[in-house]
Amino acid sequence: MISLPFLWVLVSAFKPEQELAGYPPTFLPGTWTISNFTEFFQATQFHLAMRNSAILAVATTIISILLAAPAAYALSRFRGRTFSWIARLFIFSYMVPPILLVLPIFRIFFNLDLANNLAGLVIIYVALVMPLSLWMLRSFFAGVPRELDEAAIVDGASRLQAFVYVILPQALPGIIAASIVAANIGWSEYLFASTLLTTPELLTISPRLESFMGRGLYNWGWLMAGSLAVTAPLLVLAVAMQKRFAAGIGAGALKG
Repeated sequence: MISLPFLWVLVSAFKPEQELAGYPPTFLPGTWTISNFTEFFQATQFHLAMRNSAILAVATTIISILLAAPAAYALSRFRGRTFSWIARLFIFSYMVPPILLVLPIFRIFFNLDLANNLAGLVIIYVALVMPLSLWMLRSFFAGVPRELDEAAIVDGASRLQAFVYVILPQALPGIIAASIVAANIGWSEYLFASTLLTTPELLTISPRLESFMGRGLYNWGWLMAGSLAVTAPLLVLAVAMQKRFAAGIGAGALKG
């Protein structure tokens, strides 16, 4: 039942418009066609939106992991009330509804000339994903025995070398899990992208797809093709990383 909506979008994307508008509806296409994809991408230049979203997803993932991993490692290794409260503060900040932040962020970014700019969205997305990434990775690093750090330092490694060459490989499932979460936000986020971006060439996939409905575009074949183009890359990534993703989520939830 959970996968039924995606399966419906999948098969509908390959139906001709006459079948989509026909009654009663059919699940499998009577005639398979790829014209929805070719016409949709040619008419809308949706590939530009996919390119922008891919840039945001890659940049958000790389920057958030580079920042969250060392911070999470430090919070998992150094004890004390201060570090404990810092960790709690990050997770509390994740509970703030993003809708409350839209107006002040827009005013600030407009004054800094970061509105209508992909770099501005990267900053926002990294700030959005950092609390969850840090909490996940902190819990995962806490499950890595401290004896590994100590053994590496005894062998002559510095704290940084122990972290990079010994601890990070042990935490790879957690890093992959946090990366998928960050990539999902960078790829498909709608609220801030639709608020800050106004130039059509800079729009990302979610506001770009929504703009077609806003203009009264009800070519369901095109919409199904666009929806499949939005969801398929993340689905493929999640399936490819399924085992490591599940291990990372489980460790992040149970350890620490």
